[in-house]
Amino acid sequence: MAKKKQQPPKEAPAPRRQRRDLDQRIAELEAKITAIKEREARKQAKKDPALRHAALAMKAIDKALVAADDAKARAALGEVRSTLAALLGVSGAENGRVRRSAAEIGNLADQLLSYVTSNPGQRGEEIAAAMATDSGTIRPVMKKLIAAGKVATKGQKRGMTYAAT
Repeated sequence: MAKKKQQPPKEAPAPRRQRRDLDQRIAELEAKITAIKEREARKQAKKDPALRHAALAMKAIDKALVAADDAKARAALGEVRSTLAALLGVSGAENGRVRRSAAEIGNLADQLLSYVTSNPGQRGEEIAAAMATDSGTIRPVMKKLIAAGKVATKGQKRGMTYAAT
């Protein structure tokens, strides 16, 4: 008498894979190409002595801004810093991010507060569009204003609106 082989229990069929259309595949490949180009630009920026020195100059200017007592000196240092930040941002250094100085953040906070005071009940995206920037730029500054009690919120997530207190 022949023994029957035990068959393993049948597993549930795997969910069907979503097929990407041609446009989606092209977009993915373009994103990969862009990432590779940015990575290569950062490598070259690290090798380029001029950009290395510019990054060091940026750090020195940040220290000078903290230590400066004169308003004119701070303004001049801020202008030089923004020029260097633009150079480093275009070249791909610092992972494409440019750190804002304390003075720039303070100016943005003042602008945000005055805008929210004159236009209460707007969402973050609307505020960012009116100020010609993106919501990622204003979000950390807005959080500081909320923590300081200068701005009140109503709603949740993307539906959150802001008003001055």
